[in-house]
Amino acid sequence: MLQEYRRVRERLERGDRTATFPWKTIGPLRVLDQGGTILLGDVKLFDPVRIRVGPGGHVEVGDYSVINLRTEIHCKKRVVIGRFCLVSWDIMIMDTDYHGVGANPPVSQPVTLKDGVWVGNGAIITKGVTVGRGAVVAAGSVVVKDVRPFTVVGGNPAKIIREIEPFEGRHGQRYEPKWYDPSFTPMPLP
Repeated sequence: MLQEYRRVRERLERGDRTATFPWKTIGPLRVLDQGGTILLGDVKLFDPVRIRVGPGGHVEVGDYSVINLRTEIHCKKRVVIGRFCLVSWDIMIMDTDYHGVGANPPVSQPVTLKDGVWVGNGAIITKGVTVGRGAVVAAGSVVVKDVRPFTVVGGNPAKIIREIEPFEGRHGQRYEPKWYDPSFTPMPLP
């Protein structure tokens, strides 16, 4: 029974047809904690970043990672973002669909972004995915299966575009902590 919105306007204004959740604002972070754990290292977050963690869920973000604005992390089981990761804006990372198909219950599977992963804006990373160390996810991609280390993936569904040379050790350089810190002085090349 479809109705024009003007007929249900009063009920909409009262909030009768609105689902609300008790999001807590902590600096640039919006958190909906339903009984899980959130561990953050020395990270940089751009306002707003939303994390929803369900009962028994675990979200972890490693040191020196950057998570840009309007990124959402939905976790019912486990979402781990490694160290030195760059997560652009408007990203969706989720380890669950929140619903099942037919009579089947919803399924949650862990999501892992290994160290040094870059994720382009508008990308979606779905349940059960591991993005390998140093991989790059192109803007607007939908990642539905594992990504090998040091590869560039893109598209919907994301496919390998090319492989990249590992960026550690090629010219003697190593990961440098706090690369985003303007007061940081890089190590001299050997």
